Amino acid sequence: MGTSFSANVKSYARISLEPDQNPILYRSGYKAFRLTPDQVSALRDYLQAGGTIIFNALVGNPDFYKSAVQAAHDIFPDSPSYRLRMDHPVFHAFYDIDKVAYRDRMVKDGLAGDPYPWIEGVDIDNRTAILISRWDLSLGWEANGHDSWGYVNGDALKIGANMMCYATAMREAGKSVGQSVELVNADKQTAGKFRVGYVIHDGPWRTRTAAFPMLLNQFHIATGTPVSFELRDVSLSDGSIFEMPFLYFTGTTDFSLTDQERANLRKFLMNGGVLFVEAGEGRKSFDTGFRAEMEKVLPGRPLTSIPAGNALFKQPLEASTVKARPALAAARGNQVEMQPELYGIEINGSLAVIYTPYDLSAGWEKALAPYALGYQPSDSMALGVNVLYYAVTH
Repeated sequence: MGTSFSANVKSYARISLEPDQNPILYRSGYKAFRLTPDQVSALRDYLQAGGTIIFNALVGNPDFYKSAVQAAHDIFPDSPSYRLRMDHPVFHAFYDIDKVAYRDRMVKDGLAGDPYPWIEGVDIDNRTAILISRWDLSLGWEANGHDSWGYVNGDALKIGANMMCYATAMREAGKSVGQSVELVNADKQTAGKFRVGYVIHDGPWRTRTAAFPMLLNQFHIATGTPVSFELRDVSLSDGSIFEMPFLYFTGTTDFSLTDQERANLRKFLMNGGVLFVEAGEGRKSFDTGFRAEMEKVLPGRPLTSIPAGNALFKQPLEASTVKARPALAAARGNQVEMQPELYGIEINGSLAVIYTPYDLSAGWEKALAPYALGYQPSDSMALGVNVLYYAVTH
């Protein structure tokens, strides 16, 4: 890459937990381990300040891998680790990786059937702060011929290089600008409020914690409407969704709804509720998963493109053309200016589902998001405000 990287080997007691001093902490081994409570607390602070941890299961040892998953859970018990999908930028940050090959030992032991890298992650907002490699990378890095459960040398090097690129690019993005934002009129009284449900599902759903509150604040500034909002995390299996006129649904991977969740969502939509859905980071795996689920929720009612003349692009803010973030512009042949893409499903003459396959929340939060396929902050905010305005006035 023509870039100078350096590494130091130190005991835990001697390392700096300042991300500016140690942007990446790397731990590899083949034995089980457990972090102490003090280590858990310190590493949580380190990660929230923008640091990255990489765990590598030396020779693919399952004991170390299980310990790494447990360590990630101890650090962030509310954010379970998940296997990264192939549209995650860690597989495209420098090299484009679609499939990998494994070392002879894995093939011989019948473990090499899956051609995709097994990397798990734990996200802080939309930044994957902990990376866990189930199969060994390090022997491939040093071109060691030792038998192991791991990747061949070339693929191990590509994965490692991409991890360095991803962590480097996302360092500043780890410092969120919006964590202290409070909702307008966020008092304990719920009467008279426009209730918004932030939908919990079985994929990574808490993508940018400050983004939607910042959108709600901007809605007040842009419209001057005397609307008080109540924002609540809610499961689709919870009957309380029927007390809300508006649900916000986002994520960065595919996901699955239960039969009960599908039935409740169908009832919510048929009764006049509005579902606003955003593909976090513009990830294709979320787009595919969401479309598949909507076919089950509302069979025979496909998502269709919302035409350019629709009020969603004009009221109360002008958003008929938008400018792309750098990642989206690059993906579209360096096209910067474009028409926004929104899709919807109408029920009884009104939009019940409003969906964007591109990221808006990074713009609401005014976040550094180098890999987000989405629109610039002012355009993202305008579209978000218009969607809220539509919901409030309908």
